[in-house]
Amino acid sequence: MPDIVYSILLGFIAGLLPVYLGLLPVPFFRRLTRPKRDLLISFSLGILLFLFVDVTAEAVEISKQIVYSPILFAVGLVVGLGVPLAVSLKRRKDSSNHPGLDKDRAIKSFTAYVISVAIGLHNLGEGLSIGAAYASGQLGLTTVLVVGFVIHNGTEGMAISGPISDISIKAKELFLMGFLAGFPTIVGSVVGSVLYSDLAGVLFFSIAAGALLYVIVELIKRTYSSSKNTFTGIVIGILLMYFTNFLLSI
Repeated sequence: MPDIVYSILLGFIAGLLPVYLGLLPVPFFRRLTRPKRDLLISFSLGILLFLFVDVTAEAVEISKQIVYSPILFAVGLVVGLGVPLAVSLKRRKDSSNHPGLDKDRAIKSFTAYVISVAIGLHNLGEGLSIGAAYASGQLGLTTVLVVGFVIHNGTEGMAISGPISDISIKAKELFLMGFLAGFPTIVGSVVGSVLYSDLAGVLFFSIAAGALLYVIVELIKRTYSSSKNTFTGIVIGILLMYFTNFLLSI
């Protein structure tokens, strides 16, 4: 029992807490000028592009080791992309039948929720790594992973803020978004300390890749800033994720 409790604590510190810390500035983003908000969206786009490449590489690497896993990867990718796309199309159709509904706000908040779920699936894999390292007695590696993920996941929390930087958002919505993104780290940490399945890893990472691809396209459609600001934000987001991820490989 103490091992399970410790695994939960590791997942909380590495995943849930930093994601919430990354969401703290969201209420202040509405005060930004339009160009600065567009820069923030581009920054979020850079983070998500890095995560898309990261989870896709993880899924492909694991799938090489298991028979039939390439098929599982393809299924996960289609599910991750197709489900939010289908839900989005349905929501847009419903909103067109209700003229009083704020369609722009609904689309932006939905995009933020999809980002949260995609990050959550990614963090599930990170939690599995933490739990597996702890279960094998590699306390030094466990500490490095936790510290690295704290910085890494704080940045991921900021990625959720891009689409909702110019709309009013309730505290309970931010709480739910943070929970969806961070809580899977706790689940992964507990599961990883008990057992680990490569097939589950392929499925979770591929679904995350599909969902990230969906929100990347959505954010690209919503980037109205100049090419200079767009590229600046994307490069900053990618570099920040790279250097925080680099801490995990030291």
